[in-house]
Amino acid sequence: MNLSTVKIQVQKQIFTASLEKSIAMLILPHSELANSIEEELQNNPLLEADSETSSLDQISAIINLPNINRSNISKVEKIENESSSISSMMSLEDHLFQQLFWEISDPLKRHIGNFIIGNLDKDGFLELTCEEIVEELKINDIALIKEVLNTIQHFDPMGVATKDFRECLIVQLQSNQSPYCKLAIRIVEEFLEYLGDKRFSALSKKLGVSLEDISQAEILIASLEPKPSRNYRPHEMNIYVEPDIYLRKNEVGEYIIETNKNGIPALRISQTYRHLLNQPNTSNEDRQFITEKITHALNYIKSIHLRGDTLTAIARYILNRQKGFFENENNSLVPMTLKDIAEHLQRNESTISRAISNKYMDTPQGLFSFKFFFTNKVSQQHLGDISAHCVKNELTQLIEEENKESPLSDQDIQDHFNAKGIHLARRTIAKYRQSLHIPASHLRK
Repeated sequence: MNLSTVKIQVQKQIFTASLEKSIAMLILPHSELANSIEEELQNNPLLEADSETSSLDQISAIINLPNINRSNISKVEKIENESSSISSMMSLEDHLFQQLFWEISDPLKRHIGNFIIGNLDKDGFLELTCEEIVEELKINDIALIKEVLNTIQHFDPMGVATKDFRECLIVQLQSNQSPYCKLAIRIVEEFLEYLGDKRFSALSKKLGVSLEDISQAEILIASLEPKPSRNYRPHEMNIYVEPDIYLRKNEVGEYIIETNKNGIPALRISQTYRHLLNQPNTSNEDRQFITEKITHALNYIKSIHLRGDTLTAIARYILNRQKGFFENENNSLVPMTLKDIAEHLQRNESTISRAISNKYMDTPQGLFSFKFFFTNKVSQQHLGDISAHCVKNELTQLIEEENKESPLSDQDIQDHFNAKGIHLARRTIAKYRQSLHIPASHLRK
């Protein structure tokens, strides 16, 4: 057998610090952007705040650094990972989205992952079954759904997206190397109440193991996290929100989109250091230091411009797509997904997802999160598609107007929508009702 050497060319993405910074900047809401700029001004002496900043092209021309290429901005769309540190104010959802971008590159798997993460409850559990996800996403591949779900369940915090705290503990135990894992798993599955009641002797006899083994298993179980969302910002946490985008009408009734510049200074490269770079008596060591700091500062400025351009483009698309919502008072939204806007803007879905995370728009109708305007469609016979948001609004109105002595059951609600040509599964109605914090009919009497 003849053996020959074959050269294989492998394309590999190189993730520079500047590109990672651009990605991280997309995630920052307005308040954190202001803090980031303040920190950058303190750490980089070549970066200055000024009200009359030169454009990016002017800055690049003045510095004359050939390695700084404006086209690098477009590479951000190809990056599918992040290296942002976890903030104590970060939500569980955002933390999981970051890991999703790191771990999964396949677009379909990401679409499934985004749906799973977006449907977690306040404790970090997933009430939907894989079968229900298949029905909701119209993806007839339950094995693929299970694969993505399993991947997410092993994200940090491990056990997230499980159905309840027992399954959450089991996922953590299955990845633990302790010799007591098998015993701990059986206890969690069948005899957790024994530990709660401290019936150690009875449990020891029932399982045929020593009290020492029971004690070690208890210590192991106690070290686990039964509630995935515990260390992250609660969804209902009351925090001060500053809009990233202002949507206003001018005197002739045209909509104007503006980024929030409150507390965000204009930035420029220090003129002193620019002159020093061109001085013949500047040492090579100083020249290298200045060049590196200028490169970093310029990439930082580009990241801010990219963030603003991306948010403005998204806001403009929302305005055009949801014009009826902004013009009318019926609060009607048309179906709109991340895929829709990603295709329109020729951006990656993951870029849109990270860009709208924790971002808000101040409009004539009030302050709304960007995510508010993204809603899945519900099939409506003969009348095309309507948004899930509209269905939820009508469901809320039905409950408000129901006979309190004989509340509407989920079956009654399903019959109501069926009569209008809107076909919803009962589990979908139950999910919508739960998302609106509306209890079941027997609890509304």
